[in-house]
Amino acid sequence: MKTSTKQAVGAQAVQEQAPRKGTSFGLDKIALILVAIYFVVPLIATLAFAISDGSQFSLQGFSNIFNDASFSGSLLISLELAIASTLLSILIVTPTAYWVQLRLPRARVLMDMLSLVPFAVPAIVLSLGLIEVYSNANPLINILSLGLVPLLSNEPFNVVNTPQLLVCAYVIIALPFVYRPIDNNLRAINTRVLSEASSSLGAGWWRTFLTVILPNIWPGVTSAALLTFSTAMGEFTLASLFGLNTFPIYLDVTGQNDAHKAAALTVLSFLITLLCMLGIVLLSRIRRTGSGGTEQIEMIAAK
Repeated sequence: MKTSTKQAVGAQAVQEQAPRKGTSFGLDKIALILVAIYFVVPLIATLAFAISDGSQFSLQGFSNIFNDASFSGSLLISLELAIASTLLSILIVTPTAYWVQLRLPRARVLMDMLSLVPFAVPAIVLSLGLIEVYSNANPLINILSLGLVPLLSNEPFNVVNTPQLLVCAYVIIALPFVYRPIDNNLRAINTRVLSEASSSLGAGWWRTFLTVILPNIWPGVTSAALLTFSTAMGEFTLASLFGLNTFPIYLDVTGQNDAHKAAALTVLSFLITLLCMLGIVLLSRIRRTGSGGTEQIEMIAAK
C-alpha cells in the first residue's frame, strides 16, 4: 500500500511538472532572440548597402576589394599578427598560471592585479611608451634592461615600429582576456591533487602539465585563444602608431574613400574572423577528443 501510494504521488508530481516544461519559452529565449537580432540586423543592413549602388543590385564593391592588392597584404599581416600574439600569449600565460596555482598560491593577488593593468593603460600610452623606450638611449633603461634595450634599438636587431614589437604589445593588451579564463579553469579542477597523482606515477612537471592539466583546462585555453585572436584582428591604435598597414587601418582608409567598398569589406572581415574562430574551436575539439590518458590520473586523484 505504501509503495503504491508513493508511486501515485510520484506520478501526480510528474504530471504537475509536465505542463511547466511546455511553457519554458521564457525570458532567457527572448533575450537570446533579442541578442541575435542586435547582431544580425546591422550585418544584414551593411550587406544590403554593400550590394547596391543606390538604385540597383551591384557587386562592384566586392569586385573592387579583390582587385585591390592592399587587401590581401593587410589581411595577411593582420592574420600573422593575430596568430603570433595568440600563440605567444597562450605559451606564456598557461604555464605561468599553473605554476602560480601549484607552487605560489599567495601570488594570486599579484597576478590578478597585473592582469588588470592593461585595462588601466590606454593603447595610445602603451604604444608611445614602447616607441620611446626602444628608440631612445636612456641610461636608466639600459641598466634596468641589462643591456637588452640598446641591443634591440640598433641594427641588426632594431624592433622599433616592427611587427615583432607589435606582437608583444598585443600580448600585453590581451593579458586580461588570456589569464582570466585559464585561471578560472585551473581553480575549477583539483590542480594540486591531479599534479601529485601524476607525480606519484613518475611524471615530471612538464609531462604533468601537458598530459594531465592542459587537457582539463582546454576550454579555458580555447576561450583565451578566441579572445586574443579577435582582439588582435580588430586592434587599430597600436598598429596605426607603429606605422603598419594592418587590416583595420586598411578598412578605415577605405571607409574614407568608398562607402560601398567599406561596407563590403566589413562583411568580408566579419566572415573571415568568424571562419578563423570556428577553425580554432574545431581544432580545440579535435585536440580534446584526441587527447587521452588522463582517466587513470583522475581515478587515482579521486581515491
